[in-house]
Amino acid sequence: MARSPYIQSSTTATQHSQQGAAFIVMLIILVLGITTFFVSGLSTASLQNAQDKVTAEAMAQAKEALIGYAIKVQISNSNGCIPNCPRPGDLPCPDTNNDGLQESSCGNASGSTGQSSRIGRLPWKTLGLPDLRDGNGERLWYAVSNNFKYNTRSTTLLNGDTPGTISLYASNGELLNDGGAAGTGVAAVIIAPGSPLSRQDSGNLQDRSTANENNPVNYLDYASLGGNNHDNASFLDGSSSDGFIAGRIRLYDPATKSDFVAVNDQILPITTDSLLVGIQRRVAMEVKNCLIDYADNNLDRYPWATPLSDTGSTYNDNSDEMFGRIPDDFSDTYNDSSGNMDSQWGNCNTHNNNTPAGWWLNWREQVFYGLARRYRPNDTTASSFPAACDSIGRCLYINDTSTPARFVVIVAGKKLISPDQTDRNSNKGNAFYYLEGGNQNADPAPPSDVSNLFTMMPSNASFNDVLVYQ
Repeated sequence: MARSPYIQSSTTATQHSQQGAAFIVMLIILVLGITTFFVSGLSTASLQNAQDKVTAEAMAQAKEALIGYAIKVQISNSNGCIPNCPRPGDLPCPDTNNDGLQESSCGNASGSTGQSSRIGRLPWKTLGLPDLRDGNGERLWYAVSNNFKYNTRSTTLLNGDTPGTISLYASNGELLNDGGAAGTGVAAVIIAPGSPLSRQDSGNLQDRSTANENNPVNYLDYASLGGNNHDNASFLDGSSSDGFIAGRIRLYDPATKSDFVAVNDQILPITTDSLLVGIQRRVAMEVKNCLIDYADNNLDRYPWATPLSDTGSTYNDNSDEMFGRIPDDFSDTYNDSSGNMDSQWGNCNTHNNNTPAGWWLNWREQVFYGLARRYRPNDTTASSFPAACDSIGRCLYINDTSTPARFVVIVAGKKLISPDQTDRNSNKGNAFYYLEGGNQNADPAPPSDVSNLFTMMPSNASFNDVLVYQ
């Protein structure tokens, strides 16, 4: 019988079925491969994100602790320790032997010795922290500027105008903070070393065995970028070119025709600005406490101020001086009170009797003092506060007329560009070169109105005074 042209033979059907099954298998394998590739990529990215989160949290905690350390440094009214008195703003030396404690010294005062000891691990025990680790399980590293190191302290005054001496570069090679002549360097850096790499300068994988655990070369990275060599395992104070570069940085190797990770160090800077406001407030509170203690023992009245024009080695009070700097000597206060007020400070962290404390010499030029008329030395014993402020001109006011004060203490911040305060050294007697927001013109003498007010507000680009009052 003739076979119908519309009926396929069993042999042909079987062949087509097998070809179709093979195609489906190949398609499944292809889909699985693509899926595996993307899932693997997502898993790697998720792992990296999780590690970065751990790193960021650890570094933020370290930064907060270092700033707190700088603000809370224990000080005294001693002047015998000059020039090595503890100062508000001091940062600890690094830990160079991995015991969690800062070393006793990290170079001499000038910074000409001990450069290598200003980089090491974060002294987590000294800071009262847990054993912080980055996302790869490594302890954090840390470097400190010579100007801010705890011991041996720099002979450079530590105040609002003190520059950091550490340079910092972005991952593209751009100079972000210049520790050299530009004076925009940072006070310290916190470094998360990440996983071991083959350093570009040697080609050797970092050896993190116990025998090599204190050598920064085995944790911190190197990159030759844009014609400059950057080695995070060392830095030079005061150099524009020898600082730290932030990762991650991938570079191309023409020999292998592939790219590689040159730097995976993550860096968190501690800028001078991030330290300054807290330190200013610490200084202001020390002065405020001294004035309160003095008034408690002197008829609830306060000393005359030192005139702005008095920029000598000793700051003397001056009769009827209602605004100026903090005095060392109270001769006019004593005389104008008919001997009823002390001629020197009592128990005070800024002075030992009439002798300035060592740390205070760093700051006294940048601290200003305004006195309310009702609380001056030659008034009668002041009545209870705020009843003493019942008439215009008797008390001071901050921002508005509803905030009366017996006195104000203002600590100037760093020199601003706008308003231009850069020539501060030649204008020490002019408050314009230190204060802003009207504080430079706020005369506490009794005005005919209340237009001259002191200003207290958050720091910004054109205002960095810190004001406290009583």
